[in-house]
Amino acid sequence: MIRGVVFDLDGTLVDTVDLHVMTWVEACRELGVEVSETYVRGLVGLSAEDIAKKLVSDYNKALRLARLKRKIYLARVNEVKLFPEVPEVLEELKRVYGLRLAVASSTNVETIVAVLKTGNIIDFFDSFVGSDVVDKGKPEPDMFVEALNRIGVRPHESFIVGDTEYDIIPANLIGAVSVLVCRSECRNLTTKPRHVIKDLRELRVLLKEYR
Repeated sequence: MIRGVVFDLDGTLVDTVDLHVMTWVEACRELGVEVSETYVRGLVGLSAEDIAKKLVSDYNKALRLARLKRKIYLARVNEVKLFPEVPEVLEELKRVYGLRLAVASSTNVETIVAVLKTGNIIDFFDSFVGSDVVDKGKPEPDMFVEALNRIGVRPHESFIVGDTEYDIIPANLIGAVSVLVCRSECRNLTTKPRHVIKDLRELRVLLKEYR
């Protein structure tokens, strides 16, 4: 039986991948770093620090870049848009099925809270874990383990729902039910999710299989 769901944030609950890419490019430009949007897009899903380390080789400059990017992103947080099905699905999971819900995101907790408040969905969640809460970010499983511990749900009793392989790899490692959201086209995957869905409304169908 599924007792809880841990959601990735960007690209899963909110349509922010383009915003992340644009703010990374802007931050790089301010620090005199040349990057392509295509390359940055392929890194979305990693923590800010890990992305910054891939964009610049100097450790201290990478930390400055990550801080600057977060500042620029938070200044534009009102541009964040929910995927249209999100409120109704969260309402049903929480109120009808009585599931425990959490967010595990490669961004930090401050940004998670700002995004969830902007989307007016923060009250649906029992906990949220960011990259600043654990030692190792995605694709290591630490943040999903922490999120499940906080909501009192064992891995095999949970869906872990995300839009990239950075979510599927750790979900499979800990024995959770991995669910890949693939709204248009999926990136080339080397790890197979348990389920692939087009949008979050399909979670209702999946839940019937596990009850």
